[in-house]
Amino acid sequence: MEVITQPPMRAMAVTPHPDDCEGGCGGTLAKWIREAGTEVTIVLCTNGDKGTSDREMTSARLAETREREQQEAADVLGAKEVVFLSYPDGGLEDTKLFRSQVVRAIRRHKPEVVLAIDPYRSVSHTHRDHRMSGQVAVDAAYSYAWSYLHFPEQIAEEGLEPHRVREAYLWGSESPDICVDIEGFMDNKIDSLAKHASQMGGRLVNRGERYRRWASHSAERTGLPYAESFRRIQFNIGSTDWQLLNT
Repeated sequence: MEVITQPPMRAMAVTPHPDDCEGGCGGTLAKWIREAGTEVTIVLCTNGDKGTSDREMTSARLAETREREQQEAADVLGAKEVVFLSYPDGGLEDTKLFRSQVVRAIRRHKPEVVLAIDPYRSVSHTHRDHRMSGQVAVDAAYSYAWSYLHFPEQIAEEGLEPHRVREAYLWGSESPDICVDIEGFMDNKIDSLAKHASQMGGRLVNRGERYRRWASHSAERTGLPYAESFRRIQFNIGSTDWQLLNT
């Protein structure tokens, strides 16, 4: 497994629910921000309004709580901005509107790397919102954001420009091929997760140990103590595509 040692100047994490980003790539983002000054944007797709077993909790109150928690967690990591799309839990669909919103964020913030949940699984099942967010993030980065012919109103009316994302790092993959050394940043990861108090409750100590075990497992093939692993997709846009982009 390749260990990634060159941080990007700008990165964007597209996360389906509050706390998914911190669990999947929080150590990586904290490391890049602190060691390299990477500008990180987090795109939160849903508002987390169904993530509770408390029958006294309303969706509106929970959404307000969880979006606040996401901002606080992002502040712990040092992220530049959180973009709130505020779809209801379970409500993500691969629609033109959703794709345009992710494309807009990419064109605004110009990430070199987009991080998202791997939408492709053959062994285990995953949440529908996870699949939808991962697929839309990859499609927005490759097929849409770089071409001025997709969502041209963003260019003509909003002053944005096409942007080419270099590659995607997909966390939660069944077939990871790269990792980032997060030794020294596990505490940052766990501290950011602690901000999601509505989800952690009194279980943070146990969950913290679980995340340490997962990070240790991810590092097994590298000789590192802790790592976050990803499946990398490199967007090798051809010369014809570049001619369109630069016309």
